Amino acid sequence: MIRKVLLCCRGEIAMRFIRTCRHLGIETIAAYPIDDVGAPYVTAANLSVPIQARTPSEAIPEVIAIARLTGADAIAPGYGPLAENAEFAELCVTEGFVFVGPNANAIRLSGDKIQARMAAEQAGASVIPGAMMPTDTNSCVSIARQIGFPVIVKAVLGGGGRGIRVAHTENEFISALQEVRREAHNAFGSDQAYVERFLGEQVRHIEVQVVADQHGRVVHLGDRECSVQRRRQKLVEEAPAPNLVDHIRQNLYLQATNLAKAIGYDSAGTVEFLVDPCGSFYFIEMNARIQVEHPVTESVCGVDIVEQMIRSACGQPLALDQDSIHFVGHAIEFRVCAEDPLENFLPAAGVASSYVVPEGPGIRIDSGITCGTVQSPRFDSLCTKIVVHGRDRSQALFRATDALREFRVTGFPTNVPFHRWLLRHPDFVCGTYNLGLMAEFIVTPAEKSAIRTELAIVAAISAFLREGIQPHAESTHKNMGASLWRLRNEPRSYVESF
Repeated sequence: MIRKVLLCCRGEIAMRFIRTCRHLGIETIAAYPIDDVGAPYVTAANLSVPIQARTPSEAIPEVIAIARLTGADAIAPGYGPLAENAEFAELCVTEGFVFVGPNANAIRLSGDKIQARMAAEQAGASVIPGAMMPTDTNSCVSIARQIGFPVIVKAVLGGGGRGIRVAHTENEFISALQEVRREAHNAFGSDQAYVERFLGEQVRHIEVQVVADQHGRVVHLGDRECSVQRRRQKLVEEAPAPNLVDHIRQNLYLQATNLAKAIGYDSAGTVEFLVDPCGSFYFIEMNARIQVEHPVTESVCGVDIVEQMIRSACGQPLALDQDSIHFVGHAIEFRVCAEDPLENFLPAAGVASSYVVPEGPGIRIDSGITCGTVQSPRFDSLCTKIVVHGRDRSQALFRATDALREFRVTGFPTNVPFHRWLLRHPDFVCGTYNLGLMAEFIVTPAEKSAIRTELAIVAAISAFLREGIQPHAESTHKNMGASLWRLRNEPRSYVESF
C-alpha cells in the first residue's frame, strides 16, 4: 500500500485526496504554486513544498524532483492538465512512482477523440456522424458539407470546454476551424481537429461513472445529469439523471463498461453521452480521470471513489462487484465559481473577505477556499462545491435551496445568484431540462442594478460583522428584499440573491 503520496493538484480536489489519505493512513505532500501560500490544502497536507514553474508542463520536472526528495512513493494529479497527460503518467512509473490514475495507454486512447471514437464504435457504442479534418481547407469544407450543417468542430486532444466551436454555414465553419486549430495548438500542443454533426441544444448530457482495476474488472457507479452548462463547461450535476427511461439508462451502463474493458481501463473514469428527445444516445468522449462532479455519485452509492483509485493504483482488485452497489436517494452538486453571472459569467478574482458555508443533514461542502484565501486569475474559477443529498429529488431540491440561501462569500463575485435562479426554473424543478436551459438566463439592466445594490449591502454587513458591530445586522439582511431574476418570455420571478 502507498505510504506517502505527492499531490500535484490544487484547491478542492487536493483537499478531497487529503481527506481520503488520512482515512487510509497515507501521508500527503502538497506541491503547490507560490500563489497558493496559505490555501487550505497547503496547510492541511502533512508536508507542503512550493514549485516555481508557471505552467503544468513546466512543473513536471519539479514534481518528480520533489517526489524523490520527500520520499513519496506515489503521485496523484487529481484532475487538470497533468491528470490526462499520458507522457507524465509514463514518466511517473518510469521514475519508480505509483501513478494514482489510469495507465498511460488508456489515457492516450481516451484523450485522443478520434481513437476514443473508434474504440467506442468497436465496443458497440453509437457515435455521432463525423470525420477527422485534413490539412486542406477545401477538403474540410467538403467533408462538413457531406455531414450536413450545422456542425461542431472539436480539437482532437481537447477537453474542459476548450477547442470547440459550432458552425451553421460554410463561412462560419472556415472561421470555426481556424479558431479551434489555433486554440488547440496553444492549449494542447496539437492543432488536429475533427467535425461532427451538431445535434442542437435540445439534448441532454448524461455520463456514466466507472471504476476499474488492473485485473480486468469494471463496474459502473450509476449516471449523472450534466446538462446545466455555460460555454460547454458544467455548472450543476445530479445523480441519478432525472426522468431517464430505464432501458436507456441500462444501455448507457452497458456501453460505458464495455468501452472501459475494451481499452484496458484501470481507474476511475467517466464515459459521456448525448441523449436526444427521441431517446437516441451517442458517445461523445471518455474522461480518464476523476471528475469534478464525483461527489454526487459518492452520495448516492456510498463508494469513496478516491479510495478506489488509490487501491487500484496499488494493484489491488476492486472490493466491489456490480451486485453489491446500491443507489439511495438523489444528489445535486452546485459549482461555486469566481465569475460574475451579471456580466456573462466573466471570471473574477480577489480575496475572500468573508466565507460562510451551510451546514445540516444531507449537505456536503468540498472547498478549496476559506476566509482570507486569494482567488487568483491564473487558475480555474472553481472555489467550492455545494453537494446536497436527499431521500428523493424533491428533498434534495429543498436542501439545495436552504444551502444556497445560507452560503456566503464576499471579496469577489460568484455564480451563486445563477444557482438560486436555477432552483426556481420550472424545467429544472421538474427535471425536464436540457442543454438549452442556459439560453433562458438573462438579466435586464434594472435587475442588474438591484442585485448590485444587494451585493453591496451584504458586503457592508460582512464588514461590520468582522469588526464586531453586530446589532440589527440579521434583521437588516432579512428585509433586504428579493432579487429580480426573470425567465425569458415568462412573468417576473423573484428569488433571493443573498
